[in-house]
Amino acid sequence: MKEFLLPVLLLCALCRASVQYPFEESLEFKPLERNNLLASFNFRINSTEFELYEPDDKTFHYSTFSKLLGPILRETNTRELHLRFSQGWYDPEVYGELPLKGKHSGGTGVELWALLEGQNEESVFKDWIKLVNSLSGLFCASLNFIDSSSTTYPATVFQPAAPVLDQGLSLKNDLFLLRSALPREPVCTENLTPFLKLLPTKGKAGISSLLTGHKVFNSQWSSMSIDVTTHCSGTKCHYEMEQFINLILDVPMTLERNRMPIPKPTPGSELKCDPTKPFDAFHCFPLDDISQLEFSLTDLFGKKIQGGALLASRPTKVCADLNLDSWSMEVQTDIQTTPTLEGEKTCFVIEDTNEYNVLFKVKDTKRIKPLKSPPIFASRSLSGYSQDSGGFRIDVKNPTDQDSDIVIFESIPWFVRIYLHTLTLTINSTITHIVSDPQFDQYVKGIIYNPAIDRQKPSHLELLVSIPAHTKIKLSLEFDKAMLLYAEYPPDANHGFEIEPAVISVLDRDSHKVVYEMRTTTALLTLPTPDFSMPYNVIILTSTVMSLAFGSIFNLLTKQTVTEEEAESRAKESRVTRLRFTIKQRVQRIKSLLRRS
Repeated sequence: MKEFLLPVLLLCALCRASVQYPFEESLEFKPLERNNLLASFNFRINSTEFELYEPDDKTFHYSTFSKLLGPILRETNTRELHLRFSQGWYDPEVYGELPLKGKHSGGTGVELWALLEGQNEESVFKDWIKLVNSLSGLFCASLNFIDSSSTTYPATVFQPAAPVLDQGLSLKNDLFLLRSALPREPVCTENLTPFLKLLPTKGKAGISSLLTGHKVFNSQWSSMSIDVTTHCSGTKCHYEMEQFINLILDVPMTLERNRMPIPKPTPGSELKCDPTKPFDAFHCFPLDDISQLEFSLTDLFGKKIQGGALLASRPTKVCADLNLDSWSMEVQTDIQTTPTLEGEKTCFVIEDTNEYNVLFKVKDTKRIKPLKSPPIFASRSLSGYSQDSGGFRIDVKNPTDQDSDIVIFESIPWFVRIYLHTLTLTINSTITHIVSDPQFDQYVKGIIYNPAIDRQKPSHLELLVSIPAHTKIKLSLEFDKAMLLYAEYPPDANHGFEIEPAVISVLDRDSHKVVYEMRTTTALLTLPTPDFSMPYNVIILTSTVMSLAFGSIFNLLTKQTVTEEEAESRAKESRVTRLRFTIKQRVQRIKSLLRRS
């Protein structure tokens, strides 16, 4: 029997190894200025086909697409899902334009928008709450705090990536686009682990085996994104999920952290001083950048690539966009592997289960390929700051040779009461007002504004602005601060309230589609905060007064005042005194008997 069983098992193993699933993955490295390195992990998964309006158990089965996410999408009638986890600050002047034109990068914290199908806004909002609660448990995030007070309905931005309406499918209901963000949500390993569980390799093989929490979140900037779209052909549909992780690593800092986990001052003998400035044993101007480096994947991520994703439809690909005059890439594995040039990138593929390590050798870290500059530079800050009021200021610069059309999206909490009539635009030192200046309409082509309702919905503002070439504009808006109820303050109320980043999208002037997208930094706003120590002080003072009053009254009611002589006489006549005297006499009598004997 065993002789027949072994060939059968081998045949099954060969058949299973030959099966290819709709899954692809790739890894790309790109050197940046100041010894930084961009690492981009890309994953793409397709589900099996299903009928959109049929029950899940009849038409849907799972291969590589996660069974954790599929039922959530179908139960909440979600046609598109876009989820972002980001931390750190992306400096475009140092790093260039955002990876993938910023379409898969979110603002600080957690950002979520989705396209839901439903009969009306009320039923869709119920599905939205069910969706965020389910994702909160799945990704170990605080998405369950999303409610109507932080949800908006964008009109011109966050448009569907794969519009279901244009695919010949007759929908039963309307589509609604909802969005929310949690700017104060910390991103950590608890979010990375569920992210990896959605992959068929589960972080055990392929490029995902490099990803560990303490390495990913020690980066200068990190962004994790999940995008699920519904694609239909006739009555058959399937989900397409894209997962991206983009990291910016400071290579010298990472190498130093590996060598010395506990930071210590650099010994004077190891300092590299600037020779153009005077230095001696007591004075030194250290050089900012290191010109020569040698590092590997084990130095950056603490481990090697554990083979390729053998079930993928294409081999695992690893590429690097290097300046070959100064940079070189060497593949270290059990079999001989030589990287090849594919266009302007140096790449190799992994088609086995061997461990792979990549060694980078750099002669001059400053010699990198020119970085592409973003089409806009933008920043947002608070202005006119006071206890009860203030203002927002957005500075946008167009460094290109052509005029640009941008959309500025703002979702402002209800307790920040903005005044749209105070909106002003400053361009080339010329100030125009929304109310009185006809020139204002020359640059601001459209405004969408939905005012906030206390504790029910935020302020929603979208501005379509045209910026001339090589021009910097400034938009200003004033606001007042509302008083919150006692229970509405967070535990660290004196830290302030984070206002989510503004989203700025660059539009193509012909097709009006988004060609680049970026976020500003969060704004930290301080509201009038009550003295939370006062209830404690009141409780302590009240308890002290009550104890003193109770003690005095209790003594007056239960005790009797007598003279000292009367107290002594009563003490002699008391039973305790007589008993004590009797015991003392008997003890003395026993002692005397013992002495006589």
